[in-house]
Amino acid sequence: MHISWTFGSLLGVATALSVTHNEPQHVFSNPPVDQQYYKIPTVHESAVMARRILHLASQGTLVTSFPEKDSKSDTVEDQDMDAQWYLPAGLEGSPIGLMEYIGDCENDGNPTLLAIDIATPFRNYKAGSNISLAVRWWPTQTHTYSFFGNGGEDAIDIPTPHTPAALPRFSLHGRLEELDMTDVKNAKIPMCFVRKHPDSVLWQPGNDVHSSKYVRFVVEEVFWFGGFGDRARIGWLPVEEWRNVTKQEIDELRLPGEKKQKKNAWWKDLL
Repeated sequence: MHISWTFGSLLGVATALSVTHNEPQHVFSNPPVDQQYYKIPTVHESAVMARRILHLASQGTLVTSFPEKDSKSDTVEDQDMDAQWYLPAGLEGSPIGLMEYIGDCENDGNPTLLAIDIATPFRNYKAGSNISLAVRWWPTQTHTYSFFGNGGEDAIDIPTPHTPAALPRFSLHGRLEELDMTDVKNAKIPMCFVRKHPDSVLWQPGNDVHSSKYVRFVVEEVFWFGGFGDRARIGWLPVEEWRNVTKQEIDELRLPGEKKQKKNAWWKDLL
């Protein structure tokens, strides 16, 4: 009974919103950008949002696929690890997503990672796997808004825009490229990374436990999921837009739920 009531209530919310705004619901495709209520961010605005999220993010999900059984290890050390972490039958080619620390340390749209050679994502990539990085925006503070009248017994508070389904996220696709020590020192990569991840000081390159190195995730494609499809852009963003976002644009933008929001932010009417 409780489940039916909840589902019915959600349908009521959707119906009420549709009737209130008297506009068609666009679920499976983006509506025309000239519709006043359903103002969808432009491609460039979406790219700026994505770069702002990357700038603030400290972690993401690195997705790779397990290698085929006949893939050959390069060294005795690799062979020992293969024997220790024997892949169960049937998982060859199966994707796996694991959290990894990231940092926007080069300020060019290519995330920085501290790759530990023994870690599964980097072992899979070394064996020939494709790789992608999923990042999402999640503000720390919360607000709720009632969609019904005066907050009576039937009122339902919905955490908007802080429900995960309404907030933006994206997936980066590309390749890993090792940073040589000159790049690391000149760009002050370790200082940037440790500032965001103080515990990573324990597995910096040259530590006594694991072999590690700094790598950049060279972005070649960007899939953007801005939120609900009737008010957010969903789809591939041109990589040129991703790369051409300026530091000023990143610094000036405030995402939904960020503290000190811009009073005239272009997305304010979408909330």
